[in-house]
Amino acid sequence: MNHQQLPNLWIAIPDSSLSDEQTIRDKSIKICQFARACSIFRVSKIYIYHDSSQRLRSQDLVLLTTILRYLDTPQYLRKRLYPHSRELAYAGILHPLSSPHHQELQRFEDVKVGDIRVGVICQVNGQYCADVGLDGLVLLETRKKNFVNKINVKITATKPILKGVEARPDDIRTYWGYDVLEARNLVELTETLPNTHIILTSRKGRYITNVDPEIFAIKSPDNVLMVFGSPKKDVDEIVASEGKKIKISYMMLNTFPLQATRTVRLEEAILGSLAILNFMLLKGNIGN
Repeated sequence: MNHQQLPNLWIAIPDSSLSDEQTIRDKSIKICQFARACSIFRVSKIYIYHDSSQRLRSQDLVLLTTILRYLDTPQYLRKRLYPHSRELAYAGILHPLSSPHHQELQRFEDVKVGDIRVGVICQVNGQYCADVGLDGLVLLETRKKNFVNKINVKITATKPILKGVEARPDDIRTYWGYDVLEARNLVELTETLPNTHIILTSRKGRYITNVDPEIFAIKSPDNVLMVFGSPKKDVDEIVASEGKKIKISYMMLNTFPLQATRTVRLEEAILGSLAILNFMLLKGNIGN
């Protein structure tokens, strides 16, 4: 089954997600585990919401966003986009994501019309070009004057010179990594996402079963946002600290029934919950 038949899958984690780790090395490894789990299960957006129940170490948020974005960037672009920094001190020990958009360096002659690669914009002799991990630059056919640094480039010609255009969203037919976005708080986040099924993960939630009608009712092109608490606070405790209530409809699920450990670590909760949700969504979409 093509994954595009499934809903868009997003997660939300608090900015206090690293509060149980003491060193930059251990925090970096944990962030990599977040990124790996999201990439395995095709998560396309990672929201980081503010946890007002805890005192945030501001450097933790910078570390979290920087490493998540760094890991989602193809290796051939990292030196261009990420200079040496404190946040990336342990980048060398982190496992790569090996996502579909993380292609290897290639020669011009191996590229085909229609190929899509992630690139960085630069200007040469007044013309826009893109470094897309080849042994030279791609000339961009565009009248556009403002670009973000990182774009997706679709190859339109290989001879006599390599040319490309900015790829449209419908040109990309496979998983293409995740975006990292920040939210002021969880309640506000849930109220700004239309056509989205909200799932709060909590030990206090009901168990997922293999005949759960609410999950089977989720169909493409709906979005699914799975929300996780912090290492120290459950989702409902974080919401309570905001002094508000989630007003829109949501499910609260316990994805670890009969757990035999006192706690489930956040990186374990993300991986295990996404695995279960992935199975349920796939099973519910078969034949639809």
